[in-house]
Amino acid sequence: MIDTLTHTPRTTTRHTTVLVSAVITQLMIVLDLTVVAIALPHMQADLAMTTTQRPWVVTAYSLAFGGLVLFGGRLIDVLGLRRAYRIGLIGFAAASLGAGLAPSFSVLVVARAIQGGFGALLAPTLMALVNVTFPRGAGRGRAFAVLGATAGVGAAAGLLIGGALTDSLGWRWCLYVNVAIAAVAFVVGLRSLPPTVRHGSRSHATDDALGLLLGCGAIFSFVFGLNQAEQHDWTTPSTLAWLGAGAVLGICFVVREARAATPILPLWLLSSPARAAAYLTQFSVGAAQMGAILYLTYYFQGFLGYSPLRTGVAFLPMAGALMVTAVFAGRFLVARLGARGLLPLGLAVQAVAFVVFTGLTVDSSYAQVALPSLMIFGVGEGLTMPVVFNAGTRGVPDSLSGLASATLGALQQIGSSFGVALLAAYATHATTNYATSHAAALKADIAGALAQAHATPTSPAGQDVVHQLTNQLANQAQLSAYSGGFALLAWLAGGAAVLLAIGALVMWLHRTQRS
Repeated sequence: MIDTLTHTPRTTTRHTTVLVSAVITQLMIVLDLTVVAIALPHMQADLAMTTTQRPWVVTAYSLAFGGLVLFGGRLIDVLGLRRAYRIGLIGFAAASLGAGLAPSFSVLVVARAIQGGFGALLAPTLMALVNVTFPRGAGRGRAFAVLGATAGVGAAAGLLIGGALTDSLGWRWCLYVNVAIAAVAFVVGLRSLPPTVRHGSRSHATDDALGLLLGCGAIFSFVFGLNQAEQHDWTTPSTLAWLGAGAVLGICFVVREARAATPILPLWLLSSPARAAAYLTQFSVGAAQMGAILYLTYYFQGFLGYSPLRTGVAFLPMAGALMVTAVFAGRFLVARLGARGLLPLGLAVQAVAFVVFTGLTVDSSYAQVALPSLMIFGVGEGLTMPVVFNAGTRGVPDSLSGLASATLGALQQIGSSFGVALLAAYATHATTNYATSHAAALKADIAGALAQAHATPTSPAGQDVVHQLTNQLANQAQLSAYSGGFALLAWLAGGAAVLLAIGALVMWLHRTQRS
């Protein structure tokens, strides 16, 4: 059984210090997803990465995190909260240092995967720590609201920090910074982590090894299948094989967990409507946020000509809207609407933001489309963040708090992997299809422009005309792909919002009939 904190009277200072250490660690984990995203163009140029290799810098981290976070939740039982927390911090810092020193793409991806593995241990550990330190009452709600806000603001802060570090010191410092953050979290938590007491027999890391292998295999197969779709096509044998394997392994995983004596993911965790809503929200927000950030990073730097630092600054309105909304929702809306009201409302607002994002064109400015969209998206995240972590662990006994927290972390990271892979695959093929369908029109435009300029295709003037019109088509194709990708995200967030709203309505009707 998991270590639980000895229930002795605790001072406010001890509670605050535990929360501060957890917040610092949460910031590092979330920041590491977006701080790298802002530096991707520079990484690609420095390490000579191809366009198909580029998404794996993000996917390797989130795939390892999502695939192993359930195992990390199980390791808490074996190691205990204190030891798991410290091992996670040290390992994450070491992997970050290795990634920063990486001389090639392959080394970078391996180091990023190791980062994700230690992140998979850290995330459930810090969530379980807060869950046990604040078992009930208003303090618990405030603690999880702070963690939720940290997750949202940390993603935006990563963009700003990543831009500043890339501009001033180089992209490698986007990874080195984790060493300093981990050191601070380690020192703060050194004396504040309460002593632990063991109750009952210890769990074993090998419990439900088959379920763990099936779950990890399903996640990897599905995300790798999306990567194959990006590199080749949706109908190629390799793509279909990997996606099919992911579906089969996922079904086997569910069957295994329903029958296992000590399942890695007890299916009863999904029986609570509030927890199920929190899990669906985590997945949807993870996919939407990372997918949108990658699209917008390349839009800001490739089309608007922003530097990495200015790109980070461009995301600040999203962070500001998130913080203001989270504070307002935490004080005035949580008590009135609860998780069943705020979660679908937040996802619906995010869907509206993506609908506005589809208006991006070659001629649109930051203020016309990107600014209002980012602020709307921040409002949507601010509505969900105060309740999602609390709802995802509410009603779970202390002995399984790490597992419930791990489930939340897994779904957020799997969602991030899914969003990055799906949108990268979509953008690649949408761009190609747009260019192919407009090839005849391009030839006609080039012929007309050459005739008007009285130039031949091989002359300097003619080559300038061809180059200009070809680049114009390429830009239009890219923006068309981005617009379609944002439409996909709108359907994703909107569909999740509808499902949650229907679930909340059914529960309300059920309670009404019983009363």
